[in-house]
Amino acid sequence: MESAGATFLGIDQIDAGLNEVAGHVNAQHARLVDLTVALLADESAWAGPGVYRAEQYLAWKTGLSLTRAKQIVTIARRATELPVSMDTFRRGELAVDQVYAIALRAPWWSDREVCELARYATVHQLRNALGRYPFPDIANPAAMSEPQPEPAEETGGSDDTDAEPTTESSRPPGPTPPTPASDRIWFGLGDDGRFRLSVECDELTGMTITNALREAHDRLFQNGHVDVDWVDALREIAERSLDSISDTARRDRYRVHVHIDADGSCTNDHGWNLPETIRRHVTCDALFTPTLVEDGIPISVGRSRRAIPERTRRIVILRDQGCAVPGCGQTHLLEVHHIIHWEDDGPTDTFNLIALCPHHHRLHHKGSLGIAGNADAGTVVFTDHNGNLLKPSGARPEPPGAPPPPPDGTYQHPLGERLDYEWLYFNPPPQHRPTAWTRKTA
Repeated sequence: MESAGATFLGIDQIDAGLNEVAGHVNAQHARLVDLTVALLADESAWAGPGVYRAEQYLAWKTGLSLTRAKQIVTIARRATELPVSMDTFRRGELAVDQVYAIALRAPWWSDREVCELARYATVHQLRNALGRYPFPDIANPAAMSEPQPEPAEETGGSDDTDAEPTTESSRPPGPTPPTPASDRIWFGLGDDGRFRLSVECDELTGMTITNALREAHDRLFQNGHVDVDWVDALREIAERSLDSISDTARRDRYRVHVHIDADGSCTNDHGWNLPETIRRHVTCDALFTPTLVEDGIPISVGRSRRAIPERTRRIVILRDQGCAVPGCGQTHLLEVHHIIHWEDDGPTDTFNLIALCPHHHRLHHKGSLGIAGNADAGTVVFTDHNGNLLKPSGARPEPPGAPPPPPDGTYQHPLGERLDYEWLYFNPPPQHRPTAWTRKTA
C-alpha cells in the first residue's frame, strides 16, 4: 500500500539530486576551510585552558568529530599553496576527502595536475596514487619571496626550548628546509566502540613491526591455529609483552580490566557494553576484584591515604571516559586529580577525584584552570584563568532560513574505473624537469 504523499524518483532523478547535494556539501566544507584559515591567523583569539589546538577548537565549536576537524585544519594550513584545488573545492567540484588527500601528499608545484586527477579518481585511488608517487622535493619560490623577520625579533616557534637561536649568519640561503615526517601512532575506540590502531613511522621501524607480526602469525599457525589472522598475531605480541612483566605491582597496573555488574552486564574501561561471549570468556578464568557500592557510589578510602588506590583509579577512569575538561578528547595516559587537594583536607573519595590529561593537570596546578564541584553528581565546573566558565560545547548551529545558494560549479562523481598508477606523471616546474622524459622507479 502506498503511503500518502510518497514520492518515487527514478535513478536519473536520484543521481541528479545526489550530485546537487554533494556540490552544496563540498562548497560548505570549503567555506569551513576558509574560516579555519582565518582562525589559524590569530591563535590568541581562541586558545585557552580547555582548548589549545585549532582542531580542538573547531570540533568544540562546530560539533564535528576530532578526526574531521584535523582534516579541515590540514587543508587550511596548505590552502595558499594549493590555489587551483581550493578554487575547485569552493565551486563544489571536489569533496573534502579528496582535497584532504591532496593537502596531505601533493607538493605545491603539482597542484593543477593533481586537481585534474582528483576530479575523476576515487578517494582511495587518489590516496594510493599520491602516496606511492616519487615526488621530487622542490622548494616553493613563494616562500623565498616572503619577508623574513629580523634575527632580534625571532621568538622561536619550535617547542624545543633548548634549540640554539637562529642568526642571519647561520641561516642557510633560500627557504627553510622542510621538516622531516614525524613518527606517529594513534590507538583508541572509535565512535562505534571498535578499537582502532594507526601507525605512521619510518621504513626500518615498519619492517621490524612487519617481521614481528609475521613471526607471531607463523608461531600461531605452527601451534595448530590454522585460521589465524593478523589481528591474532598482534594480540599474540601484546600478550607476550604483558606476560613478561615480573614485577607484581607493575603487572597489576597493566592488566586488562572489564567491569561486570551484579545484573551480569559487562563493560570495558570506556563504558561500552561487551557482548555476552566476552563476558562468558572472562568469567571462565579471570581474577576478580569486588567493589562495594552504597547508594550507587563506590566506597572509597576517605582520608586514610593520599595515594589513589588502583581500584579507585579504575572506577574514576571508567566514570569520566577521558579527560573531563570541556573540549579535550584525550583518553590515554590519564591522571586522577583531587578536586579539593589532599593538603587542604580533600578526601580520596570518588566524588573528589576526576580524570585529567597531563596537560590540563599541569595547567590546573599552575593556577590557570579552576576545578570545583562533585564529580559523582556530575556538577564539576571548570574555569579559565580569568574565572570564565568553560562550556561543554561551543556548537551553536543556526537553522538556515533558506537553502544555501548553489555552488558555482557542478559536481561530477569519480569515474570508478581502473587507474594505472605506473602511467601517472606530474610535471615539475620547467627549471626542474629532466632533459629527457624519465621516471624514477622504486
